[in-house]
Amino acid sequence: MKIGLIACSKTKLGKDTPEKKFKAQDIYQGNTFKKSKSEGIKLYDCDDWFILSGKEDYNLLDKNEEIQYYDVDLAKENKAYKNNWAKNVKSKLIQKGFDLENDIFYIFGGSAYYKPLLPFLKNCIAFKFKSSNTIQLDCPIYLKME
Repeated sequence: MKIGLIACSKTKLGKDTPEKKFKAQDIYQGNTFKKSKSEGIKLYDCDDWFILSGKEDYNLLDKNEEIQYYDVDLAKENKAYKNNWAKNVKSKLIQKGFDLENDIFYIFGGSAYYKPLLPFLKNCIAFKFKSSNTIQLDCPIYLKME
C-alpha cells in the first residue's frame, strides 16, 4: 500500500475560538498542507492518507477526526519529545494495520516530521521544499527504499 502522511501546519482555523472542533482535514490552512492534500495524494496514487500533528497526544490523525486549535511546532521540540512522538505515530500505524516493512510512506512535510520516523519505516519518501512553506511535489527524496 501507498500511505500519505501530511504534516500539519502552523496556520489553523479556530485560533479565536479554541473550544470549537474542526475535522482534521479542514483545520489546517497552510500552503504545503493544502497542496499535499489536493495534489500530492493524487499524484503519488496514495491508497489512504493521514495527518502528522506535532501535538504529542494527536500525533497521527484520521482526516475526519475532530480536533481543537493548538499551537505546537514539532521542529522546536526537544529530541525526547520527538522520539516519543514518533513512537506514538508508529504505534498508531501498526494499530491501523499498516505494514511498516512493506508499505510505502509518502511524508509530505519537513525534516522535523520525517527524521524521527525513519527508524520505523522501511520505505519512506519525502519531498524538497522551495521555501519553508512551499513543497516541491516533483522532487521526491528517497530516504529509505528497499
